[in-house]
Amino acid sequence: MSDIEIHVRAVREKRLAALEEYGKGRFMVVGDLAIKTVEQAVEALAASENIHFHLRPRSAHSERMKWFKERFPKLSKDVDELWGAYGALEYEGVDGDRAKKALEAMERVLGAVERKARVKLK
Repeated sequence: MSDIEIHVRAVREKRLAALEEYGKGRFMVVGDLAIKTVEQAVEALAASENIHFHLRPRSAHSERMKWFKERFPKLSKDVDELWGAYGALEYEGVDGDRAKKALEAMERVLGAVERKARVKLK
């Protein structure tokens, strides 16, 4: 299995898990799964350019987000929304509206990555 295929599989599994957890009202984990889904989508896109952020765990997050925001500046707000929701839901976890916004931001990012990478993530 190629790096791209591994990341795409992770995107699909994490996305479905985020949607299922939202449906069950488990909002604390929705933010976590949504951001991890997006990170895997970014890794898939980067892998198509032979870039592998996950190989450097200490700097992976910041490099990944910087790289993504340079390529998709219009999605910066969505990525920031995901990280804000991750923090808020992780500690408060009772905000279904915030969880829903996180899922909506996740879906917008995934759609953009699908179009750019020409790969089906959903």
